[in-house]
Amino acid sequence: MVKRREPPVSAANARPQPTAAQIEAFASKADGGAGVLIPEQKLELDQNANRDYKAMRVPFNQYEHEQLEIGAKLSGRTKLNFMRYAMLKLAKELQDEQAQ
Repeated sequence: MVKRREPPVSAANARPQPTAAQIEAFASKADGGAGVLIPEQKLELDQNANRDYKAMRVPFNQYEHEQLEIGAKLSGRTKLNFMRYAMLKLAKELQDEQAQ
């Protein structure tokens, strides 16, 4: 038979129970309710910042990879720079379309 061990209860180990007001304040902040005091701010992102924010692995089939190589050669860019350039260009075009 397994003997279950529990730490002795002492004043140092006892946790104070939160009050109803503390619980409500916590839940309000977690839900993004009126308890949040920080106003929404739009971050101004630097387009020339270091590229250490996110990384992703993009699998290609043979046709896509060959098209990537052709596009990179014709544009005089690296494959990675070509993908970034194409992504930014398409994103800008889509944003312009949506704004109209």
